[in-house]
Amino acid sequence: MKKLLLTISLLIFFSALACTPERQEKEIIQNTAASSLNQKETQYYSNGRKLYRTICANCHMENGSGLGRLIPPLVQSNYLVDNRTDLSRIIKYGLSGPIRVDGEDYNQPMPANPGLTDLEIAMILTYVGNTWGNNMGGFTLEEVQQGLSVN
Repeated sequence: MKKLLLTISLLIFFSALACTPERQEKEIIQNTAASSLNQKETQYYSNGRKLYRTICANCHMENGSGLGRLIPPLVQSNYLVDNRTDLSRIIKYGLSGPIRVDGEDYNQPMPANPGLTDLEIAMILTYVGNTWGNNMGGFTLEEVQQGLSVN
C-alpha cells in the first residue's frame, strides 16, 4: 500500500513539473510561428503574451477563440492579415461598427486602450500575430506608430 501511495505521489509531482510556466512557454513558442522570430521579436512576443493575458484575454479568450458571435476569434484570422496596417489603431482607439472575420459578421464594439504605449501595442501584435496559427512576423515600433498616424 505504501508503494502505491508513493507511486501516485511521484506521478502527481512529475505531472506538476511538466506544467510549469517555463515549460508551457516553451511549448507555446514551439507550437507557433514565434519560433522563427529574431531575438528582439521573441522578447516582444514574450512581453506581448503577458500584456495579452492582462488586457485582451477577457474578451478574446486566453486561447484566442473569441466569444461566440460577440467577440471575433484571433485564431488563424484572415482579418489580422488583411488589416495589418489598421491593427495598432484598433487596439489604441477601439473599433465600432460591423466587421467580417473569417466569414462571420461581428458588431460588438471593441473598447479603446488609450493608456497603452506604442511599444506595448507592438508587443501585443507580435504575440497575437504569431500565435494560434497566425504567421505575421514581428511588429516594429515604427510600424505601430505609422499605423496610428494613418487617418
